[in-house]
Amino acid sequence: MAKYTLEEIMYGDKYGIESAVFVEVFRLAEKKVDAKTIREQLNMIYVKHTLLAAKKMHEEGDCISDNEITIAF
Repeated sequence: MAKYTLEEIMYGDKYGIESAVFVEVFRLAEKKVDAKTIREQLNMIYVKHTLLAAKKMHEEGDCISDNEITIAF
């Protein structure tokens, strides 16, 4: 079981949420989807790829580093 920082999950090679979002947006742009529509869908695209990364992390037994999930009030 490996522990990843949020930055590694977002930009790293193994989970790479940002890369997956970029590819999906690029494909929408290739299909000539209106920029306004892409902007409207962008949050949902991020949520989709974040959930896919979480599922993959669960399947592979990986987790988020303890220091990354601490909330201070």
